[in-house]
Amino acid sequence: MTTITVTAGDTAQAMDKIVERLGDDAMILETIKRNGQIEMVATNDPDSLPKKAARKQPARVTSGGDQRRSRVDIELGDGMPFTDLFDQQMIHAVRDREVERASTSSHLQNRDAQAAGNFDILTELRSIRKMMNGMMITQPEGLDITLGHAPPVQLHQAGFTSEVIQRLHHHMEGLEGDQALSAFMTALAQRVVHHDAESMFDSRLVCVVGNSGAGKTTLATKIAAYLKENGSSDRMTLASATAPGATAGEEIKAYSRLLNMRSSNFGIGELPTIMQETSNRLIVDIDASPSDAIEAINAVIATLGRRKVTVVQAISGGSSATMISNQCKLYRALKPMIALTKLDECEAMPSELSTLALEGSGVGLLTGTKAIVSGIAIATMPILAQYLKENTSQKV
Repeated sequence: MTTITVTAGDTAQAMDKIVERLGDDAMILETIKRNGQIEMVATNDPDSLPKKAARKQPARVTSGGDQRRSRVDIELGDGMPFTDLFDQQMIHAVRDREVERASTSSHLQNRDAQAAGNFDILTELRSIRKMMNGMMITQPEGLDITLGHAPPVQLHQAGFTSEVIQRLHHHMEGLEGDQALSAFMTALAQRVVHHDAESMFDSRLVCVVGNSGAGKTTLATKIAAYLKENGSSDRMTLASATAPGATAGEEIKAYSRLLNMRSSNFGIGELPTIMQETSNRLIVDIDASPSDAIEAINAVIATLGRRKVTVVQAISGGSSATMISNQCKLYRALKPMIALTKLDECEAMPSELSTLALEGSGVGLLTGTKAIVSGIAIATMPILAQYLKENTSQKV
């Protein structure tokens, strides 16, 4: 009978070595892990076992294919069968997986809770930001009982932007109450209004640009009617210039018949050639991309000169400040005269007027939706100032 000691990287390799040397009846006396290696003492002598570990079960070896798979049921020194060792390892493995799973679940729950907490924080920040809209920071000496009635505070609460209030603040210096507010409105009107709207009467070409839905076609017709009504002796043509490949609508033809005026439809790229071939004054509804419109109009300006070309940009009175800003940027290269349209449907609000003052190139025309004849007004400074006072007085 023999007692041996084997060393291997793990228990499975050690058992293989023991079975190979001692056979299937080998029994484990001791298992030690030393320096990262498994050291196992085994014997095939039953008398070498302690009495409490006298029970022995034969080992069964099964093999299949090229892989040799062994299962040895041998009693350990403390009486634990070898199969129980693996059972215990499986139990621990399952338990570890359950702990890991529980830990992962807990992590996910914590993550979800953290996300919910973040959402709550964002919601509260938005609420705080909303409450802070209209609030102003002042020096300690400015904190008195009348602060809430200070003109800059009233204008800010009415919706005028901080930037435009700061830009025009010097017009209110030394004034109080309604006088300060009136001075601000007048200064805002001077900044918003186009100071050469009458130049339209001297132009051979009036181009109406703008986004779809702003009322360009109706505005072009109203301009033609206004010029005719106010004694223009030039022969006029109401025209439509469309994008490449696009088909012109019938509105221009219908409006020209209403005004007893010639009509024409052509592509935007033909505009410079048309202007060279005709002596008529053209009022053109531009239905093309901003880049195509700018290219064609600049080609005409290069030939006729700036004074003979007026560009009118239609912007709906109900447009948001963001929309107005974007539209002004699209056609800024042309320095257009802005026409506020559809003012009978919606009024221009303080934030939108602030944007026009800071980013627009000047409002020259005011118009509603319905009337064609006598349906347009030149936006002079007194008219615009009066409009501002009437439409913002209840807000300040």
